[in-house]
Amino acid sequence: MDSSLLATRLHIPPRTRHLVHRERLVAAIERSVQEEGRKLTLVLAPAGYGKTTLLSQWAHASQRRVAWLSIGEGEHDPERFLRSLLAAWEVVQPEVGGSPVGLLLGSREPDRAAVLAAFIAAASALPERTVFVLDDVHLIEEPAIHDTLVSLLDHLPPTLHFVLAGRAAPPLPLARYRARQELSEIGPEALQFQVGETAALLNGQMQLDLGDEEITALHDGLEGWIAGLQLASLTVRRQREFAAPMVSGRHRFIVDYLSEDVLAHLDEDVRRFLLRTSVLDRLCGALCDAVTEGREGQQMLELLERENLFLVPLDDERAWFRYHRLFADVLREELHRRYPDEVGALHLRAARWHLDRDLPEEAFRHAVAGDDPHLVAQIAARHVLAKLFRGEIRTVQRWMAALPETWYTGQPDLGLARAALCYLTGQFDDCARGLEEVERQALSRGTETRAPLAKVTAMRCYIACHESDLERAEVLGRQALQNLPDEDVVFRPGVFVALGDTNRLHGRWDDARAWYLKSLAFTHAPALRIESVNVYGALADLALRQGRLGDAAAHWSHALTVIEAYDTRGSYALPLIGWVYLRIGELLYERNALEDAGEQITRGLERAELGGDARTLLAGYVLASRCTLTAGDIEAATDYLERARPLLEQAPFPEWTSRFERQQVELWLAQKRPRAAVDWAKMTRRVESTPWPPESEARHLALARVAIVTGDRPALEQALTLLGALLQAADAEGRMGVQIEALALLALARWQGGDRPGALTALEQALRLAEPEGYVRLFADLGLPMARLLQEARTRQIMPDYVATLLAACGGDADQPGALPEPLSEREREVLRLLAAGLSNREIAETLAVSAETVKKHAGSIYGKLGVGNRTEAAARARELLLLDT
Repeated sequence: MDSSLLATRLHIPPRTRHLVHRERLVAAIERSVQEEGRKLTLVLAPAGYGKTTLLSQWAHASQRRVAWLSIGEGEHDPERFLRSLLAAWEVVQPEVGGSPVGLLLGSREPDRAAVLAAFIAAASALPERTVFVLDDVHLIEEPAIHDTLVSLLDHLPPTLHFVLAGRAAPPLPLARYRARQELSEIGPEALQFQVGETAALLNGQMQLDLGDEEITALHDGLEGWIAGLQLASLTVRRQREFAAPMVSGRHRFIVDYLSEDVLAHLDEDVRRFLLRTSVLDRLCGALCDAVTEGREGQQMLELLERENLFLVPLDDERAWFRYHRLFADVLREELHRRYPDEVGALHLRAARWHLDRDLPEEAFRHAVAGDDPHLVAQIAARHVLAKLFRGEIRTVQRWMAALPETWYTGQPDLGLARAALCYLTGQFDDCARGLEEVERQALSRGTETRAPLAKVTAMRCYIACHESDLERAEVLGRQALQNLPDEDVVFRPGVFVALGDTNRLHGRWDDARAWYLKSLAFTHAPALRIESVNVYGALADLALRQGRLGDAAAHWSHALTVIEAYDTRGSYALPLIGWVYLRIGELLYERNALEDAGEQITRGLERAELGGDARTLLAGYVLASRCTLTAGDIEAATDYLERARPLLEQAPFPEWTSRFERQQVELWLAQKRPRAAVDWAKMTRRVESTPWPPESEARHLALARVAIVTGDRPALEQALTLLGALLQAADAEGRMGVQIEALALLALARWQGGDRPGALTALEQALRLAEPEGYVRLFADLGLPMARLLQEARTRQIMPDYVATLLAACGGDADQPGALPEPLSEREREVLRLLAAGLSNREIAETLAVSAETVKKHAGSIYGKLGVGNRTEAAARARELLLLDT
């Protein structure tokens, strides 16, 4: 919704120019909201008793934080209601948008119980009492919204108070609230003017200079009814005579008096303006000009406000207004009586104005009221898919149900909209039947069939894609694209996205990318703007498969920009939002922007935990473990990985299971538990099947890593074989990221095996692939052995600038190969080499010509410095740190 229009529902109405201060009622409301134990104040009365004016007066005077929400016509969606409530709250407490309740309501289809719990939790943390005012609650029609209000009120913390105003009591358990003294009520008897207030209105504000008897007569005749007094004042100001019987009979008085007295004595231009703009719920100058086909809408609105003709300002700038509800009802009745032939045209002008400003709900309501199925079909064609992608299923269902069945026969776009609703709600048989009916109708007309039939073909392409029938989908897609109009912004990009998804599922990466990129030319269209996040995410994944960090980062950045835009708020599931943050964090981590990476991963995890999606949580915990391990917090890294472990048992996520195992190996090595890594590798090799799927690559890289750390000849041969196979497969599929990591490990394996020229060759290959994309942590996370290799590369002037960057990321110990907190002595290095060669203490003593006791003493010192418990672990740790080649 246009932000200026939405703001009119969220801000306290400004003070009116003709205002009688109602101190006694303002004080009564203030006492109610302050009183301990009171959770609800009801302000209930028929139209014309000044409920909104009173609450606005109190809100402007109160020291409390007041979150204001004016309920709109036909409130029907609990989710949308809660979002509006949050938006009102954000006006007085902006930071609540970043709290769990804000994150939940900023996503698509959040769990309502979770939202209510988060709402109560956020309210409980408030430093001072906040009051929610809900005006016009009688307009709420949906029982689920009433249930939501009951849930909030039943669990309301002392920091919150609700004020509900309307013409009738909402269906809440009011008797229970009364019995518990949790409810205060202000009814029509309290709201009606006292004689003094009537005098203040007529003589003070209206400056009529009436005598006491005249004021009393008017007051008694209208029983302090504010709207009636305002109406009567218009006549009194114009002519200095009136009769008490004139104001008897409230309903007849309003209808007859307005039509025969007030409206009849207005200038013709003003009267016509009032009647013709009465079809609008909210008015601004430009909208009034569109409806009346005039040019003086703003000036006319300002005149009506000055003349006190029941025009209520909705913002401080006085750009938006509405007519007093009672006045609007009478104006519409009078419009239908005087100008019945104009009503439809007025609605249609209003519909087109709203449609041009992407306000589809207002456009749809006016188009239906204007009885124009063609315009309704235009609105549906442009906005139904966008609403379905946003998760606004109820809205679309309500739209479709509101239309006469005969309209579907004459408007294929309406039939297509209904078929799209069936498709996106999983009713595929109904969708197919709907498409057949649209096709039959189009063919029966015999003219202008190309576009409708192309749209039918496009939707059949979507169904084929859903069924993963790529061959059929491509035939249908190309046929649809050949016949769809060039200006089509719904079905044409829809075909591109569907074919991109299906090619991607079939491993046809280049074709998928080409289709996706074509769709991005349509991101200005509402439907694809919503869907573009998935497109950017798919492109980012494809870029990562080829090791292109820059492209992946750009795509994820575009996705985040769309997600965070105001007009797409609430369009995406919370796990998807979390996923985008996590993947951005992953890329930042790889480029060694560790602080920024940590912030993004924290944001992603927060949303993943609120959303409860297992895959997003698994990815988040693995990435968080990786970040905290790099920061040196082994305890936190272990905790994150343990949180991930049970998720592996809930559902199969092969790629992230593999990445979990890769991180587990790194954690074991950091914990100086090489034996655990070796045992895992042995078990994994026993159960491993071939051929290897691409999603298991991280596991095989982990196996190679363990083999290199083990360091004996058989293990190194295993590593070389494994890495050779990985490199061959990655090269064939263009998976450059895997190539780089496999080459880096290959360099370590060759160095460990004594092939130093081969090691430097493999390292240089890895560096030349990695440098353009900015890889850093891939090398730095391999620790001191990689630092040693990089130092060797530096001495040989191999890509010196990039190598310097990588060495800086390796940390302060990078300049000391094999560095330990307490370095080994030369004698300890000799003992360590012999221990790793498998010699006993006695054999080592004989070799070094020392006593066995001395060897034992050196061995104990070595274990302490390496942080291990036995000679096997010492040998593995020494090989990991490249301590055995010097």
